[in-house]
Amino acid sequence: MSTASPAKVLVIDDDKDLRYSLKRALAGQGHTVIEADSGESGVSLAKREAPDVILLDNRMGGMTGIETLQMLRGAQPQAMVILMTAFGTTQTAIEAMKFGAYDYVMKPFDQAKLIALVDRALGARRDLASAGKSTRALVNPADYKEGIVGSSEPMQEVLKSIGQVAASDATVLITGESGTGKELVARCIAQHSLRAKGPFMAVNCAAIPENLIESELFGHEKGAFTGAAAMKPGKFELCDGGTIFLDEIGDMSLPTQTKVLRAIQDGEIQRVGGTTTLKVSVRLVAATNKDLEAMVAARQFREDLFYRLNVFRIRLPALRRRKDDIPLLVDFMLQRQAAAKKLRPKRLSNEALEALLAHDWPGNVRELENVVQRASVLAKGETILAKDLPQEVLAPRRVAAPAPSVGGPAVPTAASAPAAAPAEGLAGGNPVAAAYETIYRQNRLNDGKDILGVIELEMIRRAMEETRGNQLRSAMILGINRSTLKKRLIEMRESGIKVFG
Repeated sequence: MSTASPAKVLVIDDDKDLRYSLKRALAGQGHTVIEADSGESGVSLAKREAPDVILLDNRMGGMTGIETLQMLRGAQPQAMVILMTAFGTTQTAIEAMKFGAYDYVMKPFDQAKLIALVDRALGARRDLASAGKSTRALVNPADYKEGIVGSSEPMQEVLKSIGQVAASDATVLITGESGTGKELVARCIAQHSLRAKGPFMAVNCAAIPENLIESELFGHEKGAFTGAAAMKPGKFELCDGGTIFLDEIGDMSLPTQTKVLRAIQDGEIQRVGGTTTLKVSVRLVAATNKDLEAMVAARQFREDLFYRLNVFRIRLPALRRRKDDIPLLVDFMLQRQAAAKKLRPKRLSNEALEALLAHDWPGNVRELENVVQRASVLAKGETILAKDLPQEVLAPRRVAAPAPSVGGPAVPTAASAPAAAPAEGLAGGNPVAAAYETIYRQNRLNDGKDILGVIELEMIRRAMEETRGNQLRSAMILGINRSTLKKRLIEMRESGIKVFG
């Protein structure tokens, strides 16, 4: 007997004998089976009967299985479609997954394996039905044409800074970790400046070899060096009247820094190999993820250039410090991906959102975008589940436990203790350390009590106190999903353990 609950299965195949065989096998597992002998009649039946799983033959008279699959995705997007084919070509395999099939099988197939596949498809169907979804239409992409998405307090400060400096001609230095969106901010400054109608050019100083960076920025004359077959204007010259963005300026060599300083200070440049001084009017926006002050102290960056750049500084927050923006960012990314492909936007299950909120995002928004794009590709249906996310996002971050005080009892390491979130999540510090401290102080590890259980309960209690009963934030801090936390809270209350709220 199938391990899955009885369900409605639609078999679409022009082979009467195969339909009969599948109907007997599936009905024997408790499923209700309906049949169609063509793609056209199968689509009509699917609209009327709303099957849970559809077994679809690829080669039939009339519409092919792939054509039928495309129509079924619009008629019954929640149904799990398994394509059956006797011709396992590369194109069939690719198109089956491209157009949203749950899986495909080769004929002839083992009926027991097919039934097991139907069970897995039903399990995925239940996951989608019970996963829920995050708030839809959180973002209107038209409201974020600059690509800067966020309503958190740190991002509001960034937007205010852009508004303050955009209308001036001041040089701007944007600092922040890699992947925080420094070029987006630079473009936004240019779009809202008095130079908005002028050119905008972005140069990644770290991506250009040192012997070519001067030519890239200031141009060169014919014959200036081997390979210089003709005169070439540089970015400063081409950007006259507009804005130039120098990304990763901390990677620029000292000789090039001198020429950039002159361009900012005097508005003058000279092509490599040239003798003529050219006047240019360019607004400079620079960015780096390095500590320029430390580089100045180490004589790795010119002090006078630093002060010229640092007229107005915008510090971009890391994504881990503005996690409230993650639902907005994900919705924006999904809508933008769907619009590019002219498809309906996918949605995010609550558990998937909780996993994203619990992750630290060392790669910041760039990493989030890569994860969302990958998950969108892997998702079988219209809802992205937690299992569609990469393992590095799902794996809880482990925090090393503090050493016990002298004479105190031995304690397990954080690797064997319940998962803990980054220390910054709690106002009072690392929840693991705080839990251990309280346990030692109250001497609750004596008399052979369950060490891990006591630590887990104390961590949950402290997290709930620090977040004033907010279960989602507490789950993020503890590195677990909200459903697990709810279960633990119920157990604690039934045992008479006091929890906030």
